[in-house]
Amino acid sequence: MKKIFLTGFLLLIFATHGIAQSEWMKTVIDNIPVTAPPSSDITKQRRAAYNVPGEDRGFPDYTYKDFQRNQRITYKDPDRETDCTAYCQFRKPGNSEFTILGISIDEGDYRDILLATYEFDGSPIDWVDVEVKFGDIKLKQYKITPEMKLFVYELKPTSPTPIYFYEDYIQKKISSLNAQRIDTVYQIDDDGKVNKLSEKKYQPKDYSMTTLETADIWNGNETPLQ
Repeated sequence: MKKIFLTGFLLLIFATHGIAQSEWMKTVIDNIPVTAPPSSDITKQRRAAYNVPGEDRGFPDYTYKDFQRNQRITYKDPDRETDCTAYCQFRKPGNSEFTILGISIDEGDYRDILLATYEFDGSPIDWVDVEVKFGDIKLKQYKITPEMKLFVYELKPTSPTPIYFYEDYIQKKISSLNAQRIDTVYQIDDDGKVNKLSEKKYQPKDYSMTTLETADIWNGNETPLQ
């Protein structure tokens, strides 16, 4: 009898915690204005900013020290966490089953942009990573169509040795980065799920840091792999 009571009590706690999480996300959804879907750079769509607490996220919220994005930033203070903000919202035309939030994960010079889909009650559905920047250096960018087809363009460093934004780029002033361009196409379906449609890889090449700071990845002249 005690075991049944304890099990029921724990289930009640988890259910209550889940309701509290979805209620906060519903508040976020209710208060961020809905705009037209952006063609790219959702940071220009900023209309409001609401913090997304760690327990509410439903997606990886790490920040990294290296361009390969393998070395996580950790904190001495266990209560400190990465700034995670929802700041724009748009919908798939003709669909009333879910909404899409633009979410920024920031820590100093590092910024990661996600598109995350939610039901209107705040329940998470899916997410996709669409933009990565270290200062002005662009390692991932995207475009999106009104039909919610996503084109994500990434430059993935080839070096197995971590290349750090601060130590190597800021202090040592490295002048180039060898990386492989990878283009990935996704489709957000009518249920809010993000489906990968295709991937295209290119021959690795050296990119000057000036190019990474100023040029859009999709305008590169890389040679596709056969």
